Amino acid sequence: MISRPFLSSIAFRLPFAIVFICILVFSLAAIAIYGLQRARQEMAAYGLQAFSSLAKASLVSRQVSDLVSSAPFLMNATSPYRVSSESRSVVVQVDALIRSMEPENGEVAAKGFGSGRIVELLETIRTQTTALADDAESAQQHKAEAAAALGEIATGSGIADVEFRGRLNAIVQAASNSDSLFQLGELRRRYVSETAPRLQPAAPDIRIAAAELAPYERIFDAQTQYLLEMFAIRSAVSRLHNVSRDLSHATETQSETVARSLSDDLVSTSDALSRILVIVAVASLLVLAMAVVSIRSVMRVSRGIVSLSNGMNALAEGRKDVDAPRYDGTETELVRLLEAFRAFRESVERVTRLRRTAEAAARTIRSTFRSMNEGIALFDPRGRPITMNRRVIALLGWSGSARKLPLRSFVMPLPEIDLALLPAEDDPGLLADRYVLRHRADAGRVTEVSLSRQPDGGIVLLARDITEIDRQETEAAKIQRLDGIMRMTHQVSHEVGNMIGIITGSLGLLERETGFNDRQKRHLARIRKAADRGRSLAGSMLSIGSQQPIHPSEVELGSVLRGMADVLEIAIGEKCRLDFEIADDLPMTFIDTALFEQSILNLCLNSAAAMPAGGTIRIRCARSEAGMTVSVTDDGIGMTPEAVDKAFEPYFTTRDAQGGAGLGLAIVYGFVRQSGGDARITSLPGKGTVVELWFPA
Repeated sequence: MISRPFLSSIAFRLPFAIVFICILVFSLAAIAIYGLQRARQEMAAYGLQAFSSLAKASLVSRQVSDLVSSAPFLMNATSPYRVSSESRSVVVQVDALIRSMEPENGEVAAKGFGSGRIVELLETIRTQTTALADDAESAQQHKAEAAAALGEIATGSGIADVEFRGRLNAIVQAASNSDSLFQLGELRRRYVSETAPRLQPAAPDIRIAAAELAPYERIFDAQTQYLLEMFAIRSAVSRLHNVSRDLSHATETQSETVARSLSDDLVSTSDALSRILVIVAVASLLVLAMAVVSIRSVMRVSRGIVSLSNGMNALAEGRKDVDAPRYDGTETELVRLLEAFRAFRESVERVTRLRRTAEAAARTIRSTFRSMNEGIALFDPRGRPITMNRRVIALLGWSGSARKLPLRSFVMPLPEIDLALLPAEDDPGLLADRYVLRHRADAGRVTEVSLSRQPDGGIVLLARDITEIDRQETEAAKIQRLDGIMRMTHQVSHEVGNMIGIITGSLGLLERETGFNDRQKRHLARIRKAADRGRSLAGSMLSIGSQQPIHPSEVELGSVLRGMADVLEIAIGEKCRLDFEIADDLPMTFIDTALFEQSILNLCLNSAAAMPAGGTIRIRCARSEAGMTVSVTDDGIGMTPEAVDKAFEPYFTTRDAQGGAGLGLAIVYGFVRQSGGDARITSLPGKGTVVELWFPA
């Protein structure tokens, strides 16, 4: 009895498979031979079908020729009705012939059998014959219209003048029987010469109405259309002659081509069948020989494989005294397997140690990956997620379910990224080099995102929070720009001051002179007023440029702010109110008190202007890490980031309509910088504004 392990072994399955393949090959060869024999028979039947189709085409050609040869007789017929009837009969015959040209019951046309050209010519004959029938019917209709008009003339009372009516009747009778347009034109001219003198205006005794001539006009119109249709019929018959000759020539040419092609195909098919029979026989013998050799080789190889598998199982069970299996064959693969078995046995212990080390390293890497302060995410070449840590999910604003999102969906919160750069299922993406961007969220957080392509085509996404770094860079750039503006303002103020000094000096000399009239004195007063205004402007520019003379002293800022309360309340108006938040035990600060009070007044005026409907202005003063911080906060209309960036620049204002000069914040910034401190603005549209002044303690 055959055991189940033997039935599952290679020694049984491979020989069984080879025998089965041999049986299958022989079966396929027998089927092929049978099919080729059938193909030969079908080729013969196909030849008969093609010759039958050629006979049909020849019959079509003869019938069309008969039709065209009978066309002159049709043209000489007294009534177009016969032309129409005969033409319709020909159309029916052509339709029947076209159907007979088509293969029946799914038959395939023979090689070289170009029945398409014949069918095309038959379609042309059918179209032209149909047009001939339509023209004949139209001519018959016009002939009937002329006959109806003649009947109306014969039965109606018509024209009162009998003699005149008789002449007109003779003319239209001849016109209805005319067979050429030239003759009809001559009769038309006679008709016009008879009727023209009697139409309006004419003598009352010979006058006739145009309505009385309507039947005569219809006869001429109908006869004209009738002759035109007959001319079209003659042209159609001429075209049918040409198509008939083309059809006869196509039929004769096709007959020769098909006959020659069929003969060549039959000879080629017969030769091919003979060669196939020889090849199949030789292939069958080769398959049988190879099957015998393969079965013997497989049985020998299977014994070696069984020996190797036993040794591998012993190694897998942890046995250390496993000897290398024996194999007496010369097959290269089995010899190499034996060598590999020996090397594998020697490296089992080393692999075990390496596995322990790798598992420990993997645990360390996973722990580091999850606890990184920077976010990292890995995606495969199709944009599908491989792994990511919680930090990158938080930085991009997702929840834990985002781990399964593809790359293009995962970066949707970053509108700065062009999705065409990133890979998808059917798109490798355009990203080649490292791509770095900064994303600013509505909440103010700035995230730096880096995308890079891996050697295997995958994508590594790195993200980190650089809000503080970005703020410092922005502040440094703004300070550098403002310092440049301040230096330029200082230089301009000196030049303006020098010119104002020359003007005032010259003006003083002029004012000492006598003999000026009232008008000249008014001019001198205007010059003096403009010079004083220029001196004041130059002083403001010195303040902006942090170069005006200051007189600092040690003061306690809380006391100064409390002392300004009355003045500030008057300045901001009744709609706004002040709210002080001043810390206790503030240290002394070394600043110019007058310029400090002017700065706070300017900030409160700006806050009041930003709240036209009223609100609360909060003034805070507290100790900071490096000194003193004074802030003015409002709930007004706020400023855009662009306006915040330029707010400290001289002559920049958001209140052009209200007459703002744009010097208030610039003067504040110049005073703070000259005092060794710094200023910063935080604002959003509709969220209010906070201006912070920092002074060293």
